[in-house]
Amino acid sequence: MYDLFITHAWRYHEDWTKICDMLNAVPGLAWRNFSLPWHDPAMDPNSEIGGKFIRDSLETQIIPAHGVIVLAGVYRVKSARRWLDLEVEMARTHNKPIIGMPPIGEALVSDEVKALCDATVGWDAAALIAALDEIRGRKESGVR
Repeated sequence: MYDLFITHAWRYHEDWTKICDMLNAVPGLAWRNFSLPWHDPAMDPNSEIGGKFIRDSLETQIIPAHGVIVLAGVYRVKSARRWLDLEVEMARTHNKPIIGMPPIGEALVSDEVKALCDATVGWDAAALIAALDEIRGRKESGVR
């Protein structure tokens, strides 16, 4: 079973939907989506209380995950960067593998996104799972 947090910045982006569909289509792959791109619209993320509520919600989604998937297509959205940077920071704090994926229709991630990640892969579920397994193994054994 793979528990994954997929970066989202509180919206159902096309990339987010595509990766969920891709993983769901793999026969025999058991995975759970720990990223829920929803928040109470009455919570103002720019207020102290609303920001804390959202940060706490994100952290409770990231802590149990086996890995964090950074979607470069979502990272391109300027208003999303604040949240993605926070998600990456939380993943680092909790020693979660971070894997980057390029925007839909592209083969590579930008150097900026690559710098946030432990590895990058294309739109291939087998490559994603293999990278996650490899990084988790290194982290568990203390190898960098």
